[in-house]
Amino acid sequence: MSSVLKALRNQQSPLLKAHSQVALESAGKPASAIGLIVTLLVSLVVAAGIGWLGVQYWLSNNAVEVAEPIPQASYQLGTIAAVIEPQWPESEPATAEQIIAMEPSDTITSSAQRQAENSVIDDDQTIDLNQVSPELLSAFESALNESGEGRSVVPTLANLSQDFQRTVPSFSYDGHQYSSRAQARWVELAGVRLFEGERWQGLTVLTIAPAHVVLSRNNQAFQQPALEDWTKP
Repeated sequence: MSSVLKALRNQQSPLLKAHSQVALESAGKPASAIGLIVTLLVSLVVAAGIGWLGVQYWLSNNAVEVAEPIPQASYQLGTIAAVIEPQWPESEPATAEQIIAMEPSDTITSSAQRQAENSVIDDDQTIDLNQVSPELLSAFESALNESGEGRSVVPTLANLSQDFQRTVPSFSYDGHQYSSRAQARWVELAGVRLFEGERWQGLTVLTIAPAHVVLSRNNQAFQQPALEDWTKP
């Protein structure tokens, strides 16, 4: 009996060995599958964490500023006040000199031209400065000079009466300079240089024009052509 069992054991030993080897191999397979699953789960967790950090970084760099609403201003109407009309004191009428000082230069020019054109002056009569101020006469002359026509409202000395001509001393007209600046204008009579407003031998230089000079004697105005000497009769 024992010999039979021994023979059977010897015959079955290769099978038992193969069975045990298969059992070991089958026992190793569940362990490797669990490790693979754990590895996948860890990878997913790490990938999710990296993705979350990336989203937070992108939001921090691309944050959209939300404008705060502008508060609406509240307006309040004031009280109604009555307007008091001012009462200006009555003033005296302005003189001719004040009107010339207040009016613009172009207004003076146009009015002077109109008055000069409408003036009727006899050739043998001087202009009475008691009736026309020297300032207004100068404005007339300046207006005509600026027009470029070279005319004058003042009669020449040669056209006046001989009674008046005898009152004007003889002189040589040695120099004449006209400038747009009144301070630079001058004439030279008998070797004496005279500027506008200066006096010589009873004559007053009223206005220096481009082609003549306006003089006055005893408040009587007349003109003398530039560089033309005068000899009284």
